[in-house]
Amino acid sequence: MSGLRRMLPGADGRTGFCQPGGMVAAMSDAIENDLLQSAAVVLGLVREVLAGPHLTADESWVMLRRTAECLADAVNVAELRGERLAAADD
Repeated sequence: MSGLRRMLPGADGRTGFCQPGGMVAAMSDAIENDLLQSAAVVLGLVREVLAGPHLTADESWVMLRRTAECLADAVNVAELRGERLAAADD
């Protein structure tokens, strides 16, 4: 899909595309930024928790699950931004 920008997958797992520079692309940028900010907050909280006393198994599971979700989001954002950088170099 030459000239189109790939967006993050939706809740159904399907990937959408939009025109670069438009309103939808700006909304996609905002969502990507929110995901990265959320990941940074979770990382800070996890570091605080790990510096404290031992966690229960349930607490560890919840923390690990949320960390994995944020990591997956950050990887998706990095891949999309890498695609855009590569396209800009062409």
